[in-house]
Amino acid sequence: MIYETHLASAEAALWPLDAIAWNHIDRDAASRERALHQALYDAALIEGYLPLYGSRLLSLLEDDVDGTAVLSMELFEGLRHYTALKRYLDAVGFRSAEGVDAGLADARVRSRTGSTTYAADTIVEHLTHFMGSELFAAFFFQRIAEQTREPVLADLLRRMSADEQRHAAAASALLESRVRRDPTLAARVVAAAEGFRHYGNDIVEVPVAERNDLEALAAFNRRVRHICAAE
Repeated sequence: MIYETHLASAEAALWPLDAIAWNHIDRDAASRERALHQALYDAALIEGYLPLYGSRLLSLLEDDVDGTAVLSMELFEGLRHYTALKRYLDAVGFRSAEGVDAGLADARVRSRTGSTTYAADTIVEHLTHFMGSELFAAFFFQRIAEQTREPVLADLLRRMSADEQRHAAAASALLESRVRRDPTLAARVVAAAEGFRHYGNDIVEVPVAERNDLEALAAFNRRVRHICAAE
């Protein structure tokens, strides 16, 4: 089973919120990083959107034990990411925890007006977009960790980046399995990758830490090629 491998990886990498040194945040350094905080606020909304987005994907995967298990793990870790970002933004005075929750509620309502179609025959496209979204999130968090001068934030984001890499790997494994069973799906994976859309666009303009991040784009390309090589 695909999910058992990724469950073991998730358990090995598990970090509790208490592992973050909240009491050692350098508020002076943080006060000079409001642009980063705005980007992280948008990222928090995307993490908090996962229960809705994930439930839509789950409805397309009723007969896929691996797929539903992988998404269930993602939902748990997405909640941890949302909570951690909310706690940090509150601690540095950017936005209160209540304010973040209110912003998330508004964003979720906005997602209802989106034009994205969720149908069983589009699951390959959705999984490809999900894989890319998680991979680009990993690079986003890593880049912010490199840019910040606030050490607690850097530690938090490095942990989150590693989580997102695992999520991308799990989504890739689901796609590889499908392509292995039906090699004709490889062309759909490529087409979906070429027309990539981050699911966070359902609710916000997805934040970017580094324009034209060639390393991230190359990593996405490698994953797509690896998935299609399974045919």
